[in-house]
Amino acid sequence: MDAQRFARELPQLFDDYPRSAHPRDRRLAPILEQVGGLAQENNLALINLAASLLDQGESYVEVGSYKGLSLIAAMLGNQGRDFVGIDNFSMGEGSRELLDENLGRYGLAGYELLEGDAFELLHGGALAGRRVGVYYYDAAHDYESQLEGLRLAEPHLVPGALMIVDDTDWERVDRAMHDYLAGQPRARLLVQVNGKDRGQAWWWEGMQVLVWEG
Repeated sequence: MDAQRFARELPQLFDDYPRSAHPRDRRLAPILEQVGGLAQENNLALINLAASLLDQGESYVEVGSYKGLSLIAAMLGNQGRDFVGIDNFSMGEGSRELLDENLGRYGLAGYELLEGDAFELLHGGALAGRRVGVYYYDAAHDYESQLEGLRLAEPHLVPGALMIVDDTDWERVDRAMHDYLAGQPRARLLVQVNGKDRGQAWWWEGMQVLVWEG
C-alpha cells in the first residue's frame, strides 16, 4: 500500500477539499440513497480510493458492515481484490441477507463475510494468512473497543497499510485515537477530516486515517 499516494490523491477527488459538500464523481450518491447507512458521499469516496490502491495480495477488511454501504463503496470499480466484511448484525436493520442483497444489486460478488463478534473472530485468527492493506473500523466506538479494534488488526497489517476510523468527532473516539497513537510508535496520523459536530456535515461524524509503518 502506498499511503503517500493516498494522501496526495484524496484532495484531487474534490473541488475544494475538505470543504466540498460532495466529491466530483457522483456515482456513489444514488447508492447512498438506495442502500442507506451512516455516512456521506465524501466518506464513501475516501474508502473507495483507499481500496483502489491495494497492492497485489493485499486485503481490504472492514469491521462493521451493517447494510453493506461501505463494502459497496470499497468494491465499486475495484473488483478482483480481496474484500472482507465482519459484523454480528446486532444493529438496527442490518442482516446478512440484506447485505448480500444490496451488494448483488450492484453486481458485486467475491467478498467474504465473517459473521459474529469481531473481537472474538480477530482473537481467534479469522484473518490468518491475510495481508491487510486497508482496515476500516466502524463498529463499537466506546473507548476500550476503539483501542482494541485497532490493536487486533496490527499483526495482519502490511507496511504502509491504512487504518480508517469513522465517527472521530466523538470525544471518546478522538481520545482513544490520541491514546492509541501515543502508545504505538509504528502508527501515525495521515489524514483527519472533521464532521458535522465540527462544522462539516458532509463528512458525517468525521474520519481519521492512520498509516501503519510496520
